[in-house]
Amino acid sequence: MRSSQAECIRRFKYKVLPGQATAYADYLRDVVEPIDHMAFADDAFLEVFMMYPMQEDTEDIQCRVFLFRDEAQFKAFPALMAKAAAQFDGSAAATEKRKAYAETLRALVGVQDYRLQR
Repeated sequence: MRSSQAECIRRFKYKVLPGQATAYADYLRDVVEPIDHMAFADDAFLEVFMMYPMQEDTEDIQCRVFLFRDEAQFKAFPALMAKAAAQFDGSAAATEKRKAYAETLRALVGVQDYRLQR
């Protein structure tokens, strides 16, 4: 069965830097998840979830995946996430500080966008 709307996904792929797994998990819980909740309340996406490798001996690659109901929601996502982040941070200086700290925890490997067919 096909939906009349094309669902979309955006996948952010990160490599957690050596020795930063616990700090990154704390950052996700204390910073990223509250921003996600604010953006979700503003209809920025339908769902967000994390993907982790099943094998523990692999590189520490993680993915954050956002699901969108259609391309309109997908296109509105960056602005709505930026709005939520700005509200969370409270100032441009705080946003820059948060982003700089995140860079000490993980490296962005890539961003990929997909259309879903069910």
